[in-house]
Amino acid sequence: MFRTLDAQAAAHWHQLRQTAFFQALMERGSIVATETESRPALRAEALSGQWIELLRHEPIPFISYPYEWTFAMLKDAALLHLGILEQALENGWTLKDGSAYNIQWRGNRPVFIDVSSFEPYRPGDSWIGYRQFCMMFLIPLLLKAHRDIDTAPLCRSDLEGIDPEAALKFISVRDLFRRGVFSHIYLHARLQARARSAESGTTPAAPRWAIKQTAEMTLRMVQSIARLIEKLERRGDPTTWSSYEVTHSYDDASFTEKTEFVDRHVRARRWPLVYDLGCNTGTFSRLCSEYADRIVAIDQDELAVDTLYRRTKPLQPGNITPLVMRLSNTSPDQGWRGRERKSFERRAGPDLILCLALIHHMVISANIPMRDFLEWIFEFGATVILEFVGPEDEMTLQLLRNRRSVHPGYTQHDFESIAGSMFDILDSAPLKSGRRRIYLLQPKPSARAEAAA
Repeated sequence: MFRTLDAQAAAHWHQLRQTAFFQALMERGSIVATETESRPALRAEALSGQWIELLRHEPIPFISYPYEWTFAMLKDAALLHLGILEQALENGWTLKDGSAYNIQWRGNRPVFIDVSSFEPYRPGDSWIGYRQFCMMFLIPLLLKAHRDIDTAPLCRSDLEGIDPEAALKFISVRDLFRRGVFSHIYLHARLQARARSAESGTTPAAPRWAIKQTAEMTLRMVQSIARLIEKLERRGDPTTWSSYEVTHSYDDASFTEKTEFVDRHVRARRWPLVYDLGCNTGTFSRLCSEYADRIVAIDQDELAVDTLYRRTKPLQPGNITPLVMRLSNTSPDQGWRGRERKSFERRAGPDLILCLALIHHMVISANIPMRDFLEWIFEFGATVILEFVGPEDEMTLQLLRNRRSVHPGYTQHDFESIAGSMFDILDSAPLKSGRRRIYLLQPKPSARAEAAA
């Protein structure tokens, strides 16, 4: 991963890389490992015009976005950002951005990736990234903690985050007395509205985040926000899937059979990247972690995914990155020309996909034709361990209970016929007295070639 710098950014980089605090942050893994690229051929290819310096970064195996993170992940990412800013200010530097996209995940550990965001602190400057930090970190955390509002759709629809004036519409009078709401949402929104009104006249007024401050004032503000965020806790009652480990419909023998099937085939080789689709609280993600370099565990239940993150967080280094995503509506290409933020399907190529007890939700709950769902899985080009939940299974019957459509094509025979046209079925085994069946699938080379053509 390479980055080109213009003259000013290059000057800042050569100063920054010699500072002890920056070197210490890189050594701890808080900042992505970065060095100046010295190979003449690469420099000649990359540098021209205004670009005069070339950096090489440690690659991040899987790129994720803030609207895919759980509450605890966003909180930890915010605290990492503030901790880095605090050390920068103490050493005569600052961060010119407050973007959540400057954080990525190395397994279950956040890492800051935008080294060009550092610049020397100038006396009198305020924290220029304050507004952006509020919109992308603080406001989503406050709305979730105090109002139990799912802010992910808001942040996905507006890549700049949640504007203070928009956030104010979710706030009640009682909420104004909650810690952080009055100063970072209410006052922020009012000052922003006043600044916008003044800008439409003849005498522009500086918004709050542009008021001149000393370095000590800025540092105290950053430390205060960090203390605020550390005390925030998510609201919300337990969900069906957040306690899946104790509420699943398997008896002990059937669950053991399922676990042994997955374990037998996962341990057969080393997997660079595994997707666990519909991971719940990550039972099988954790099972795979010993045999995989990286695991991306995805579920639409935010509390279930948050539970997985909290459980794996003490494991350092951890190789599981949990994400929140509705698989019937995955994250799309977004941003300028659809190229700034890649869709889920275009970000990486998994080597193994776990798809356990998911297909009935996709076909019955989301009304996705079984062939379409299997084609979507097939297009990743990965080995697949898939559990088919049959029409007689109690969980399938529960999904059908209040539906007029009986999904006549949802049978094991139809599944095997469709799957067999795309995959080689290398192994399978019955589960739950035959009401379910688990499969090991390998994409057929001929089908892959046909799809590519």
